[in-house]
Amino acid sequence: MGATSRTISMLCAVLAGCMAGAVAMAAAATTDQSAQGGDQSVPLTEIIVTAQFRKENIQDVPIAMTAVSAAMMEARSQTSLADIAQQAPNVQLVQTGGAFGPGMTAYIRGIGQADFDPAFAPGVGIYIDDVYYTSLTGSNFALLDLNRVEILRGPQGTLSGANSEGGSIKLYSEKPKGDDSGYVKVQYGQRNLVDIGAMGDWALIPGNLYLRVSGASRNQDGYVTRYDYGCLVPASGVPASGGYDQNCVAGKEGGTDYHAGRLALRWLASDNFEVNLTGDVSIDNSEVAGTTLLAVNPSVGWPSGLINSKLPPTTNVAQFIPSSPYVSYADFCATGIAGNQYCWAPYTYTKVWGTNLTMDWRLSDTLAVKSITAYREFNSQWVNDDDTSPVGSSLGWSELDNHTLTQELRLSGKVRDLIDYTVGGFLLDQVTNYPTHQVLDYIFPGSFDFLGDDPISEKDYAAFANATWHIVDKLDLNLGVRYTKQKKDYTYNRYNPSSIGGGQSVFFPPPFENGEVGSYSGSHVDYRANLDYHWTPDLMTYASVSTGFKGGGTNPRPFIPQQIQPFQDETLTAYEVGMKSDWFDHSLRANVAAFYNKYKQMQVVLLTCPQFGGPAGEPCAAPINGGNSNIYGAELELNYNIGGFSLDGSYSHQHFEFTYVDPNTGITLGDLYPGFQDSKWSLGAQYQLHLPNAASITPRLDFSYSSGYFTNANNDPESWLPGYHLLNGRVTYKPDVGNWNVSVVGYNLANGIWYTQLFDLTTLEGMKYGIPSVPRTVSIEFKKSFGPGT
Repeated sequence: MGATSRTISMLCAVLAGCMAGAVAMAAAATTDQSAQGGDQSVPLTEIIVTAQFRKENIQDVPIAMTAVSAAMMEARSQTSLADIAQQAPNVQLVQTGGAFGPGMTAYIRGIGQADFDPAFAPGVGIYIDDVYYTSLTGSNFALLDLNRVEILRGPQGTLSGANSEGGSIKLYSEKPKGDDSGYVKVQYGQRNLVDIGAMGDWALIPGNLYLRVSGASRNQDGYVTRYDYGCLVPASGVPASGGYDQNCVAGKEGGTDYHAGRLALRWLASDNFEVNLTGDVSIDNSEVAGTTLLAVNPSVGWPSGLINSKLPPTTNVAQFIPSSPYVSYADFCATGIAGNQYCWAPYTYTKVWGTNLTMDWRLSDTLAVKSITAYREFNSQWVNDDDTSPVGSSLGWSELDNHTLTQELRLSGKVRDLIDYTVGGFLLDQVTNYPTHQVLDYIFPGSFDFLGDDPISEKDYAAFANATWHIVDKLDLNLGVRYTKQKKDYTYNRYNPSSIGGGQSVFFPPPFENGEVGSYSGSHVDYRANLDYHWTPDLMTYASVSTGFKGGGTNPRPFIPQQIQPFQDETLTAYEVGMKSDWFDHSLRANVAAFYNKYKQMQVVLLTCPQFGGPAGEPCAAPINGGNSNIYGAELELNYNIGGFSLDGSYSHQHFEFTYVDPNTGITLGDLYPGFQDSKWSLGAQYQLHLPNAASITPRLDFSYSSGYFTNANNDPESWLPGYHLLNGRVTYKPDVGNWNVSVVGYNLANGIWYTQLFDLTTLEGMKYGIPSVPRTVSIEFKKSFGPGT
């Protein structure tokens, strides 16, 4: 056993041993408490949220929601938005890769979106300091200097607006305090992990102007090894590509190179006027996501049907399926029209930046105005080798360049102690440019090689009103309505490579012409009616009906002109009942919810579209409104504190059933919606052991399970993504003086192997590839804090 393996084993043993000891001590403490008749229960922290446009205790908000504080994120070693989802019931946030580039898929209660293309709306709204982030691309944000994350489940059409029909995820940053506080954090671990974070908070003008600066940097080597197959297996007849080392290693995939910074200014202009100005930037130069070939289907003609393939037609393509999930034979090469040879360096690049100006003006004790003006940009580029092998049947380069301006204005007030209300308006203006070069040799004999350059514009206008009527003591009626109008234009530009007619040849045959525009325009009214009753100060129940929608658009990937088809809004009406409760002097919290959703005009993407005409076997990737369905389920969240022992858990289960499907889709009533996950649960425990010298040691374990789901609308065995279990751990030592702590952090301690994403093209391209989970990773983290309260 090498030194690295011995170190890993030792650190894992420390984690396991400390946690076992903590559980034993917690049990002893509980027994001792019972014997002495003492009360060692510790009240749970009160979490203040702003889900209904005003500050409230989360236990008083009649919405199924999870709020995660900065302290809990640190205790769970959560570093990205996708990490947050592990403990949230019926929430699925997964990092993407491959053809979908650097981003995230997001589903809440089975509703969301996986495709990155700007023609699609997300389905789950993501907000940073109340500013809407419009794209899945680049949305797996690092958790930089946050105060909390709020995850609202169920349609948030009136509170969050369009494209939040599944729910919304809201990140809230810390505001400057001017208290001269700060910290520096350094983490080092396996695969050369170096993670650095820092924050400083100062008063530029005491009592009036504060500055807060924070930053993060994360680097780590990849965990999937990419080999040159021709070098590795010379007898295969596959030509070597070159560019490999003496071990035939061509590179790594799945590595991280991420840097982010944020600057915040807070001006307390007067007792009733506050201005917050922030600017943030993140640059991600990470390696392409780790992908590996999982299955092949030679019956679709791969590679015998590829005229330009560098491999003999009789090649046994199954040999390119690696025996290890952490090996890939992708060469990122392909042959296009007229024999054009392409080999592209595998890379990703994403730069996201933005600025936000928020002004709060308290006009009186009962009336306030808030203005939120924001501008955001992102540029993302990536390369994908979809056959994940030397076959060269599918190679792509893509770029998204987006700029978005949003403006929101709110007027909030009270009518005596009878009504709390907020009315306002919202404007969104965004443009996305989508240049791409796709070499799709599997589609037509002689290859299919084209360049695209599509601008997509969108303008949204909305007006909303929400109010809470305190009917009598303990009984509230919450009402909301929002009107939204959307206009989207998708401009199609397709060109041949420069070697064919100078690159200006029209890609499509007449009557299609470059510059043709596919348009969508629509409006929608959402509503919410919610009744809640406080039986005691610690027990509240509620019942609600609410709606949400995801906007329509036009097919962004037509292979023939007939496929340029619009698709319409999908809508959701949700019925929900719930209970929020605290017990035993607020040491035990139990929240439950049950829901029944009516889902209509569901947007699904088809891989075969005979209804649009064209030659037999014509490829297709068209979104259509495929049918209606019902989704129903239940959720439970628990938190418990006793002495130094803390326990948190969640459980959710949901059921999906089609009530109608368009017969042209090929979908059956027994199919499941892609991405629908029926069950999920988590359990976390920690114990803070106080040592005789006033220092402390705190071990923690987090265990979670997520069930599997289908990735294609037409369910088939190859599109099933199995579920998985995940075990993470952390042990933190904090001395009595010095304002520092050191932690041992473990991710995937059981070293489980599963796939976070699955791309099944076995019926179209003849292959299936997946993104394997990150293997066990152990690291050491040191944090030093400064200033008051440390």
